[in-house]
Amino acid sequence: MLKFSGIGIALLGLVLAIDGQMGVSDPRCDEMPDGKGNVMANGKSCKEFLQCWDYLIYGPMPCAGGTMFNSTTGDCDATECIEGRSGTPDGCASTGSLPEDCSQFITCANGLEYQYQCGEGTYYSNDLLVCVHPKEYPDIPEKQGCEYMAQQPQ
Repeated sequence: MLKFSGIGIALLGLVLAIDGQMGVSDPRCDEMPDGKGNVMANGKSCKEFLQCWDYLIYGPMPCAGGTMFNSTTGDCDATECIEGRSGTPDGCASTGSLPEDCSQFITCANGLEYQYQCGEGTYYSNDLLVCVHPKEYPDIPEKQGCEYMAQQPQ
């Protein structure tokens, strides 16, 4: 009868999880020894991470229990989330609202930037990560240093 340790079962589960997903080529994996390691999944409050395996990136993968991803160690061993919002998160030039128009924003996934437009009469909150109504959050343009181009109904 075969006997597996808890670590062996976890590794087997990881291999099966990775095997079932499509890996994407990512330059962050090229910087890791043998193309293996973990990187921050931006915008996930450190509850998830992306995994490089054989120079391909997979995920996002969840951190277990109440742990959080620690970008310094590359493991889910943190008790506090310090998510890299300045600089270039996940290999993107910027995320959040556009300076010239708060109603447009950029998100980052697997090193790719995606630009979106908030619904009519709303603008993007970098803190809440959603589009909000100006009457509820009137200070956002000043706080984020962006302009709000109110859309007029047709």
